[in-house]
Amino acid sequence: MRTSVPFNKYFYYIAFACFTFYAVFHSFRGNNFIASISIVNIVMISCILIQHTRDMLRPAHNNIMILLLSLTVVIACYELGTRGIIYIFPLVAGYIYYYKAKTAIISSTLLCVIALICSLKHLDYETMIRTIVPIVITVVISFLYAKKVEFHQTQLRHIAKSDYLTGLFNRRKLISWLKDKQNQIDKRNHLLVLCLGVDNFKYINDHYGHSFGDVLLQKIADNLTQQLNNIQHTYPDSVLSRVAGDEFIVCVYGHFPFSFVKAIGATLLEGVNGINQINNVSISVDACIGVTSRSMTFEYEHVIKEAHIAMYEAKKISKNKTYFYSSALAHKVKEKLKIVELLQKALLNDDFYLVFMPVYGPSGRKITGAEALIRTHNDVLSHYTPDVYIPIAEEYGLIQQIDELVIKKAFSTLKHSSLNQNSGFVLAINISSQQLQNKQFANMVYNMALEEGVQPNQIEFELTETALVDFDQTSIDIIKQTKEYGFSVALDDFGTGYTAFSQLRNFPVDTLKIDRSFTSNIDDSGVDQGKMVDVILTLAHLYNLNVVAEGVENHEQLDYLKHRHCDSYQGYYLSKPVQWDEMLALIHNETT
Repeated sequence: MRTSVPFNKYFYYIAFACFTFYAVFHSFRGNNFIASISIVNIVMISCILIQHTRDMLRPAHNNIMILLLSLTVVIACYELGTRGIIYIFPLVAGYIYYYKAKTAIISSTLLCVIALICSLKHLDYETMIRTIVPIVITVVISFLYAKKVEFHQTQLRHIAKSDYLTGLFNRRKLISWLKDKQNQIDKRNHLLVLCLGVDNFKYINDHYGHSFGDVLLQKIADNLTQQLNNIQHTYPDSVLSRVAGDEFIVCVYGHFPFSFVKAIGATLLEGVNGINQINNVSISVDACIGVTSRSMTFEYEHVIKEAHIAMYEAKKISKNKTYFYSSALAHKVKEKLKIVELLQKALLNDDFYLVFMPVYGPSGRKITGAEALIRTHNDVLSHYTPDVYIPIAEEYGLIQQIDELVIKKAFSTLKHSSLNQNSGFVLAINISSQQLQNKQFANMVYNMALEEGVQPNQIEFELTETALVDFDQTSIDIIKQTKEYGFSVALDDFGTGYTAFSQLRNFPVDTLKIDRSFTSNIDDSGVDQGKMVDVILTLAHLYNLNVVAEGVENHEQLDYLKHRHCDSYQGYYLSKPVQWDEMLALIHNETT
């Protein structure tokens, strides 16, 4: 019987009613034999319904019921002739519904032959011919229909277990395969799980189009399949699946040496790196791989998750990197999740506040602005610095909430201050690089400024130079729109990124902030220590950009920067981050 055929209680309710009617009808007609058979069917149907309500129904119960119905039809043909033959047709349909096509055609043919033989005493030759023809037609049409249904069922099963784009295993089929291995694994045979993720696939989709990306994924699938075929010569129990847009998982089961574990990542990467042209467009394709393994009982969710985690870690290190999941990585992830939970709690409870790092003008004596820095009242989260938890907030999708909170608090602080409407004072606010893909950002901050009564020309948004790695036209448009509203834009940590010098003229920014690592190299040991600062200052002035030197820690550094005509400074030598009221007091003291 088809295990996929659901139990239909209404079919049995109707059958129960019909057989009850037959039992009563034939009792009155004096045909006690038919009435008795009907009663037997009533009892059987009742038992099946009871088993169903107790969740004890088995395929054997339905098989017995169909056998009993077949016997009933045969008896009806023997007793009633043509009046019994008409019940062959619904029973043939029942065979087609419950059994596979081959079993159904054999059972139907056997039923028809036996039923016709049993009804011979009631039929003449002509009636027999007229009866056989429609029965044969019914059986043949039912068989053809059953074959068609089976064909479509096979296709549906294939679709349910295959990725629509590549034809590889999908996630459901992969999980089914892993479940089979859960009970087979032992110390001799190991499970190796590798998760491959394509680098910058979103950029490829955005730049070349989704149809181009689909062709690329198909090509990657073909190349990985070829690599897997080579692996299967030695380890036949291996599978390849596509589990997400640009993520593939390879599983290998068997007894293999550590050298194979080390080499398989490079083998799979060759299949991706070997792609250099798609639709006559030259392209370079990179990927990263995360690896985990098992030699004992495992949960399929855990191995998939571990391979994903290792893959994401590989992406952070470099392109075409293979990274192995370890207890150290597990601890690192656990620590991240702890911080994520703390961040969510801090956002919910409004546990963040701001301090301000004063920015001094050319003389190094007068405060001309400040940088808003986030801090937290949460006792546990305060053990971590913003340098630790802000990247985690970006990774886990919390950064936009934090950005909006900081901007709102900064605007509100400036609004209730004597510095509001003072065009000589600029408040700098750090924002995430993710805002460069947020097309609503410029409108959002402008509306917030209007609500708080803050002048946009007093606000400068800071982006780290590393944000420019994925800089595209959307990013440029968002920055331009932000500047059109009157805000200014600064490039923080300048000089640490590898793209800035060659692309600076393409970035619509107003200010460069020299990274503290360059400022710290300025000392009294010789002028060579400040050459990088000289280059940045020269470059910035060439593009008419304002320059702020970060990390000024001593008089020598400040004096050097003054002589090089740096525009502004900030650092502990001048002032540490302070509360807003303390900074106002510092500004007040400058004028007294």
